[in-house]
Amino acid sequence: MHLGATIPLEDLVDLGLTAGHLSNIGAMSDEELAAEGRRYSEAGIIAVQTGGYCNLISTDENHRRDCIANLRSLLTRAERAGCRWVVVGGGHRDPAKPTDIFSAHPDNWTAEARALLAESCAAVLDGWSSATTGLVVETWVMTPLDSPAAARQLADTVNHRNFGILFDPVNMMNLDRHFRSGAFIGTCFDTFGDQIRLVHLKDTLIKAESFTYHMAEVPIGDGNLDIGQLLREADGLDEGIPLVIEHLAGFDAYAQAVSRMREIAAKNSLSFVSPRQSGTLREES
Repeated sequence: MHLGATIPLEDLVDLGLTAGHLSNIGAMSDEELAAEGRRYSEAGIIAVQTGGYCNLISTDENHRRDCIANLRSLLTRAERAGCRWVVVGGGHRDPAKPTDIFSAHPDNWTAEARALLAESCAAVLDGWSSATTGLVVETWVMTPLDSPAAARQLADTVNHRNFGILFDPVNMMNLDRHFRSGAFIGTCFDTFGDQIRLVHLKDTLIKAESFTYHMAEVPIGDGNLDIGQLLREADGLDEGIPLVIEHLAGFDAYAQAVSRMREIAAKNSLSFVSPRQSGTLREES
């Protein structure tokens, strides 16, 4: 397994991580993209993701088509930088906010929304073939990709070698799953584990003082997520996949999260790839 974070390259090196996030590649020239890829490669860091978040199931058909075109362009740019995955969310069907990236709407969970998401992903990847770069859709309970079955269905429908699922277990939490997160994580890996290309790491906790319950992100180790189960399941995949820490404020918070992840891994007799091993996404040890 590769441990990474959404922090600058220099911080990744300082923390001994092997997976990172590329930012703002849409504004780079071809020469700058290649140079950025070399910086990561020379540092022993795999550029595993870049953000392409947009609304692939927008009720505004022109906007949906623009999203598809922009993602096709971003795939090419990511490939030039040696980046493994362009990340997109499942989108939404809120007609009041068709260009927003996120919005809760009852039509998000319809069969029509799921079919449109698959159609859009297939259009993004139409004619695309790459040895390095593909498209992943991130799981989130507010989107069509809200359950293990939905993730399986999407992967099977798109059915493209450069497509996969970004598994974010915290994004999939609800009241039931929150209190049995280990079992839920196991179900996810049993159902679509062969399609998981990337995992996002954070933790979750229900704020009991709120009369209308509030499920909040918290630092790793301060919440209810069964991270040990997550690591055991991820370690069981054929290839060492990247696990990327996100949504923290500042170097110290990320350093603490990295330390806690290593402690949890050690308690489960697991380890992460070290920088000297990180030339490949396949586990070396």
